[in-house]
Amino acid sequence: MGYKELISPEFCVSMEGYEITSGIEVEFFSSKEARADWCRVELTSQLQGIITYKDMERASVELGYGNDYDVLLNGYCRRAESDYWKEIIIRDAMVNLERISIKGTFVDCTPQDIIHYILVQGGIAEYKLDSREYGKKGTFIAGQQNGIEAIEQVGAAWDINNNFFFRDGIFYWGCRPKQETIYTLEENENILSLKKYGGLYELETFGIPWIHHSQDVEILHSKYSGIVNVEKIIIKSDARGYTRMYIYFKGGS
Repeated sequence: MGYKELISPEFCVSMEGYEITSGIEVEFFSSKEARADWCRVELTSQLQGIITYKDMERASVELGYGNDYDVLLNGYCRRAESDYWKEIIIRDAMVNLERISIKGTFVDCTPQDIIHYILVQGGIAEYKLDSREYGKKGTFIAGQQNGIEAIEQVGAAWDINNNFFFRDGIFYWGCRPKQETIYTLEENENILSLKKYGGLYELETFGIPWIHHSQDVEILHSKYSGIVNVEKIIIKSDARGYTRMYIYFKGGS
């Protein structure tokens, strides 16, 4: 991949009635802590009031070079009451778990039994769950709460701190997609800056659509070198068409 291509990635936002590649400013957010990936698409004046969409309409956000795009996010449009005419919020499938209500008593159950039930209620057909044995509980009571809160309650009840998220439409709990390649970020090559804020490093680079949170990347820089696990990703574009990516990871003191 050439240097010229790397510094000019473009967003492509697809909805049921539109494919938008210009007239937008985009911010993409993805982190372990937030659980869900989401994207804010701000419509510039030329598109405001023209683009229409329904709440929970299917949408995708891609980032790429030329005609070669990689999917950042497959999800759903959320239509706000006030600003829907000038911006589009797109969220991943975690919104399906947020919209359901879980209440009930589970008997002689494992954490996986309860999470499987929650996923079925949310219409989630594809998932991968941690296969380790955590033991059974005689009784587990789920109060009136959404699916995300119920999964967090399961973790608290068994004292499990498992991360959970969606990637490519598949739900993961306590595990992550198999990573075939570890991407290298190198000083004076594709690292624009590296700063540290508290316990997190912030690495600025070009838009690289195949790096996601919970993946390993290799950092080669005078301030830090090693293989790290990504905590958070932010990708931003602006009205000038520049796209930058910010990768956050934990490192030593």
